[in-house]
Amino acid sequence: MMPAFAPVFADTETCDIWNAYFADVDRLVRLIGPGAAELSDDLRAHLTDSFASEEGPGGEAERLQRAIDRLGRPADFLRPMLADELIDRGTAKGSILLISRGLYHAVRSGSGRALRAAVFALGYVLLGIFAVMTVLKPFFGNHIGLIRGADGSLTFGMVSQDGGQELLGLWSVPLTLALCGLLYMLLTRMLRRTVRTV
Repeated sequence: MMPAFAPVFADTETCDIWNAYFADVDRLVRLIGPGAAELSDDLRAHLTDSFASEEGPGGEAERLQRAIDRLGRPADFLRPMLADELIDRGTAKGSILLISRGLYHAVRSGSGRALRAAVFALGYVLLGIFAVMTVLKPFFGNHIGLIRGADGSLTFGMVSQDGGQELLGLWSVPLTLALCGLLYMLLTRMLRRTVRTV
């Protein structure tokens, strides 16, 4: 059974093109959530009108493909909405997984949104590095923390060379935990504000 707003097609190739296109649309709309429920029907109506007005050489399938090319790929215009929805849900629930997925889709959506998403993604990567330092500190004590090298340089993080002096000892564990908590709070709060102002 053809969905609402679908034109009646004469051949199965055209039906396959239509169904494949709206399988992608419906998949993304489901991920976006209930707020986008009417979007799929709106796109069907728009593509139906575009197909009906398509005049040119070729058969039905070629005309439908030209109409689809004018409308664009579903990911191109639905990805920004999906990114915003995932980030909004992730920041509300404090879910790193949802936030990561939202940032991934924001980066893939291009434009200025991609640059903002990349900055936040970098912040969360830094958060991950601090978390790894916290977990590994008890096992690699002299190589993780605030380390003064043999040449007198200071490094906060992880080093592979021997001969340095670790200055904080196990105090670096609560320090990195505090940095993780603070960075997570700041990033998540700023990300929530960014999504709501876009």
